[in-house]
Formats: sequence, C-alpha cells, structure tokens
Amino acid sequence: MRVLFELTHPKHYYQFRHIINVFHDDGHEIKIIARDKDVLLELLEKENHHFQIYGKHKKGLLGKIFNIADIFFNYLKIVRKFKPDFIVSKASLYAVLIKPFTGAKLVITPDSEVVWLTKKIVAPYSDIVITPETYTIDYGKKHKRINGFFEECYLAPAAFKPNKSVLTEAGINPDSSYFVLRFISWDANHDVGQFGFTDDERLKLAEKLSKHGRVIISAEQKILDENLQNYQNPIPPNKMHHLLYYATMYIGDSQTMATESALLGTPALRYNSFVGPDDMSNFIILEKDHGLLRNFSDFRALMQAVDEMLKKEDIKSECLGKRKTYFASKSDLNDQLIKAILGEA
Repeated sequence: MRVLFELTHPKHYYQFRHIINVFHDDGHEIKIIARDKDVLLELLEKENHHFQIYGKHKKGLLGKIFNIADIFFNYLKIVRKFKPDFIVSKASLYAVLIKPFTGAKLVITPDSEVVWLTKKIVAPYSDIVITPETYTIDYGKKHKRINGFFEECYLAPAAFKPNKSVLTEAGINPDSSYFVLRFISWDANHDVGQFGFTDDERLKLAEKLSKHGRVIISAEQKILDENLQNYQNPIPPNKMHHLLYYATMYIGDSQTMATESALLGTPALRYNSFVGPDDMSNFIILEKDHGLLRNFSDFRALMQAVDEMLKKEDIKSECLGKRKTYFASKSDLNDQLIKAILGEA
C-alpha cells in the first residue's frame, strides 16, 4: 500500500507521526509532503524525516489566490509520480482538486466545524472523514468518529513523557514559575474576519505575568513588537510540549496550543473571536465537561481570569488531576485512527 501524508501545520505531523511509523514498519510505502509554513519544515528536519515541499504559505487574499495554481500543479506532479492508494490530510482542498486525476482514496481528519471550505467542498468530496465523536456535523456513512481529540495521538500519557532536562538545557528552571504565551498571525484561510490579541493586549498581558514569573512567548514570525522580543521562546519546535507540560500557565490565541496545554494538565486560557455560542465543539467540551480549558472573547474577562488563577496555589496540581481523570476513560487514539483509515472501524 502507498500512502501520502500532506502536512501544513506542526500539529498535523504530530497527529500522524505514530501512524506514519506503523505503516512504514508494516512494509507500506510512505511519502510526506509539506507546506513551507511557520516552523513545520524545521520540525520535520529536526525529527529526521524525508519530505518534499509542495508549496509555500502566502499572506493576503490575493497572494493566496495566485498561489493556488502553483500548489495544484506541484501537488499533481507529486501524486502522479508516487501513485498513492490513500492521501491523508487534515482537510486538504488540493487533494480534492486533484481527485479526478488520481485513484487514491482521500482521508481527512477535521476537528473544526467553522471552516467553510471543509464543510462545503473538502468533506463532501472526500472518501473517509474522521472526526472526534463530539463533532457536530454528520457526513453520513463515510464519517468515522473517534473517542477523543486528535492531540491525544501525541499527548496521551502513553505517548508523551515529559523531560525536565529539555528545559534546563535551554536555561529554563522547570521547577520555577513561568508562563507560556502563544500569539498567531491570523492570516490563514479560515481566519479571515477573525482576531486574537492586539499589540497593546500582548504587552499588557506580558507585563502582568512578568511580576509573577518568567514569561516565554511563542509567536509566528514578525508579529511581536520590540517590547516583547526579549521574551521569545528558546525551546526548539520539536521540544515545545515539554515546555507546555511544566508551565505554570498557558495563555494564547492559538487553537492548537490551547488544546495541547489543556491535555497536558497545564492551566490553559484561550482568547480569540471564535469563542462564543458557535465555537468549535472541542473547546466547549474541554471547558464545560472536563474543566481543562477556559475560553474568552473579551480581554478584560481574560485578565480577570488570569488574576484569579494567579491566586490559586494548587491550580497546577488540580489541572494535572483532571488530566489523569480525562485519560482514564480513553483508549489508544492512534489505534482508532489506523482502523478508521483502513476501514476496520
């Protein structure tokens, strides 16, 4: 069997990493293709994976539109040469566009109900749609539901073992108070019209937290002003989850890192304009059913929550306890995904 994995975000690599290894060890031929975006290529290089770049990330609506043709033809050329039986992605528009030119089955793993392209174009034309069981849209017989969130593929206790030496080697004391802040650039296709922290809000948050411990900021390129440059994260991208695990608190406007922090048992606060009654189901479930995450769309309310959490001395151990309870009811997500891809579930 020949399987092509399309990656456009670091999370996608982590989500599929175990499955890639299992398929490879079982004798299947694997190909990884990746978009040149954020730290994805650096991550793949550090993890010693062979991969092929099929396109670059462009900012702005016009840049994205003119980029579609280049990516399409690069993708098509790769697929025609490799001839995969399966194309596995998060929710690839390009895989759908090339479908008439390939006999491959398209497998997608969306976890966000708010992405219009996925709902209206990608999912309807894919062969297998795999989502968390809490996903609120139904795609019929081809829809496979798994018991958990995709981040569990790499963050469940059996999959992730925290290592303090990763932090000490980077000059961070894992036993002292430190806060991880994550700021994104909001230029993805599904982020049009949405927003997170403003420059002023980033500065106010960092200044508040710096009075209680070290502030470490993970940010997409060129969005930090000079007042925040000294807070930049010293940990390499393939070690980021160790930093999140030992953190006193995580606060950010990123979707992925909020879920990751919550599942690692780190007190997590998410702030962006997606938050509200129509928010993605995974964030609502993590907050209301498991108490692993708090979501905000109002900056003042967020800052009040930060003050509340800073006063709670046992907040970290409380969240680690909730993490233990959460995973006690879960089965191996990687095994569930493999069975869903192969039609065994």
